[in-house]
Amino acid sequence: MKRALACLALAWLLAATRAGAQLVPDGFAVETLTQNLAQPIALQFMPDGRLLFAEQLTGRVRVFREGGGVQVNPVLQLSDVGIAGGERGLLGIALDPAFPARPYLYVHYTATPPNHIRIARYTLQGDLAGDTDRDLQADPLSRYLLIDDIPDSLPNHNGGTVRFAVDGYLYVSLGEDGMPCTSQDTTQLRGKILRLQVNTLPDGPGSAFRAQITPFDNPFVSRPDSNARLVAALGLRNPFRVQPDRVRNWLVIGDPGENTREELDVLVLHLPTARPPQPELGADFGWPFFEGNAPGPPYACGPAPPNLAGPVFDYDRTQQLGGAALIAAGAYWATGTGSYDWPDDYAGDLFANDYYSGTLYRLSPLGNGYAPAPDVPGQPAPGQWGIGFNEISDWALWRDGAFYFCRQSINFAANSGVIGRIVSTGPPPPPLNPPLELRVGSLPAIGRAVFIVPNEYRFVLLKLYDTTGRLVRTFPNNEFVALPSGLQVFWDGRDADGRAVRPGMYLAKLESMGRSAMARVPFLR
Repeated sequence: MKRALACLALAWLLAATRAGAQLVPDGFAVETLTQNLAQPIALQFMPDGRLLFAEQLTGRVRVFREGGGVQVNPVLQLSDVGIAGGERGLLGIALDPAFPARPYLYVHYTATPPNHIRIARYTLQGDLAGDTDRDLQADPLSRYLLIDDIPDSLPNHNGGTVRFAVDGYLYVSLGEDGMPCTSQDTTQLRGKILRLQVNTLPDGPGSAFRAQITPFDNPFVSRPDSNARLVAALGLRNPFRVQPDRVRNWLVIGDPGENTREELDVLVLHLPTARPPQPELGADFGWPFFEGNAPGPPYACGPAPPNLAGPVFDYDRTQQLGGAALIAAGAYWATGTGSYDWPDDYAGDLFANDYYSGTLYRLSPLGNGYAPAPDVPGQPAPGQWGIGFNEISDWALWRDGAFYFCRQSINFAANSGVIGRIVSTGPPPPPLNPPLELRVGSLPAIGRAVFIVPNEYRFVLLKLYDTTGRLVRTFPNNEFVALPSGLQVFWDGRDADGRAVRPGMYLAKLESMGRSAMARVPFLR
């Protein structure tokens, strides 16, 4: 009888998954915000809460407002998108972190003819703040080409992410184009994650040359080849989705396997240190010498280099009917004030879904890596925090505490795409006490400054601006030190490029868990 009940339960779960239902543990709910979309593939929140999304095959960028639906006219319509093959098209979008002062939209797509990968920037105009009846539009004549010469010989393995991290740089993920050995060659951009400086580029239209977009501290900046100077990480097969962890200053990378393993990688966004807990800038994740933690296929790529970086999580794909492709969702962090904040014990956990099986993994730290978190009440299957998350291609965490996703389709049916979210249905967490406060050491600051934050605020981000509004320096959470007097970080009087700043007045803005605080810093030498 128990076996019969178990079989019935399994049959019900499979039927629900095939019908498009998504099942999550007790205390959570999945909500559909808009549906009947044409293969939405990438998400990007705007500061006012509107949600930009890209459609893979139509070449359109569109905008959704909760309670207002999807804007009828597209924000951007690309006319030169190559879509022959299942992994080409418009694949990724990003909004400039200084928006709307810098009203730029960045796109990652397959351009034609001939097929090649293009990373470009457009200028947005119209309703930039979300407070007028005008449409949000990209100026089609404003295109500024960042990179326009990445070969796309085969229709698969094109990567697809453009994302800004807390360091202000634009990260771009690129697949190895079905040519595994190229992922180990830093003179080629295939199979890499790139790190680009874009905040000094002029307004469009135009085209950048390599030196304009190369940060001074990239890990291979001393190499003679201009492609190598852009590389942040290598040895990847097809890092389709890369998600910044804005608290720990990481990139969370989903890299689908070929035959045996699916893997999730972490890249720490600072230059190598003596004993790194996780791979850092310049890391080689080992493809094709390794597939996850297993030896890779026997491609003739020469001897494996030393010190290859391993995944933080991988799993067997060989028993998975219908294929496998791991999609990084990133880290979960509650805001502290969001109406949909998840419980505190989810803080810092990594999430990833399998595009084909529909499994949504919740991963918690274990040793030097991550493993499925202990099962919780109502979890639909052992080791699977959620099921039914098939065909989901991107995720975004918003300040309301909900985890948003775009689902390209349901059972691969045309025009069945969905934007939805996972929300907590439990009681909201109690408000934090004391209030968020940013204190500065002795003023005026002479040569350096110390910033102090109450210890109750564990997840903080500090940005320093000059009087023109230019971002001078960013201090992510991992640069703060916990002391009895509070979290502290020191500013050495230099900007993000290592240059000594001029004496004058500076503005420090602290962000933490949905709150902010500011302080003026008179700086002398």
